Amino acid sequence: MLPNATNTSGHLMQESTSDFQARMSQLRNEAQGVRRTWPTRQRHWLRWLTAAHFVGITSLWYVIWDVSEQWWLGSVLTFLPRTPWLAPGLLLILIGVLRRSRTIWANLPITLFVMISIVGFNVPWQSLVAVSNQATATDDRSVQTVRVISANTQHFEPDFSLLLREIRSAKPDVIALQEASRPPKSLSDQFPDWHSVRVRGLWVGSKWPIKLIGQCDSDVYERVTAIMVEVDAPFGKFLVTDVHLMTARKSLIYLHPKSVLVGTGQETVTEALIERSEEARQTREFVTEYSRDLPLIICGDFNMPTSSSIYRTCFGDFANSFEQTSWGCGYTAPCRAIRYWPTNVPWQRIDHILANHRWQIVASQVGQRDGSDHRLMSATLQLKADAPATPTGTPVDLSNEVEQLRAGR
Repeated sequence: MLPNATNTSGHLMQESTSDFQARMSQLRNEAQGVRRTWPTRQRHWLRWLTAAHFVGITSLWYVIWDVSEQWWLGSVLTFLPRTPWLAPGLLLILIGVLRRSRTIWANLPITLFVMISIVGFNVPWQSLVAVSNQATATDDRSVQTVRVISANTQHFEPDFSLLLREIRSAKPDVIALQEASRPPKSLSDQFPDWHSVRVRGLWVGSKWPIKLIGQCDSDVYERVTAIMVEVDAPFGKFLVTDVHLMTARKSLIYLHPKSVLVGTGQETVTEALIERSEEARQTREFVTEYSRDLPLIICGDFNMPTSSSIYRTCFGDFANSFEQTSWGCGYTAPCRAIRYWPTNVPWQRIDHILANHRWQIVASQVGQRDGSDHRLMSATLQLKADAPATPTGTPVDLSNEVEQLRAGR
């Protein structure tokens, strides 16, 4: 009996050892399978996230640039900060690098596209291509060159001395100010021998004689949206138009979850779109009527970026000084403290200096000081000797856009 018992016990132990080894082998195989499956799943999710990123950015670009301010949501996206849209792409690139995923080669161009087309990092393609024109255009003040400064003074708050110091250091020939209904004495003290014209909150000063040509009395908001002056420079006469259009902020502040749910928020924004479109149309008609065939500079606070459909319809045929000559985003506003956003970190370029075909734009800069809610714009323009003297532009017809907006309300 004892030998049989011993054999039985040995057999059982051998079977138990075999089962244990088989179980351990199974666990090792399962662990290896998990280790093989987890990276595969990560790569799978990275591909899906990259595809979703591409679709989202494409849709965003379409709404901002194609739909733009023909729809209330397009207007919201037009004026929201755009730098945060870089975050998804940068995060996906970082994860792709850490996981050694090929998705980085898809997310890199998508993020670059966001940087240029949505965030608005400007590359002066025209200046880069027209090398021969750059060679002839110089910043020599002895030739027919004008240096223009444009700034919204925000009623000379919070610290006009900072803004004035920056204006003075730029050595301008012409200055156009907005929200400047009561210029302080310090302005005339800095430019004592200058000539100036002021209508309501629009002020234009020049070291050469100037005279008022006309003003745009828009009936939309019952305000003066632009004035035009004639500057009598030693090399000939040219026109300067100082512009200040209505801000979209006054309607966007009514958008909140409750107003969107009941529809009142969308109605408010759409109504403002119609009114702002009409105001811009009237301002452009004023420019066309009074510009004649003289060299023309248009500057001021347009309260819209160049991606706005209103801007492109009414002023897109003029050369934009920053887009033609400068690198970067060139954000000019807002500089004041805003909830959920850092102070003195503007996120939109809504101030512009434009020129008609009679000018060659040599340079353009954005101010660095925060003496106002807006940073100043400066541009150096050189008169073209061979430019044909033809009338600038034609009256703009926004009737179709206005009817579409009214029908969608």
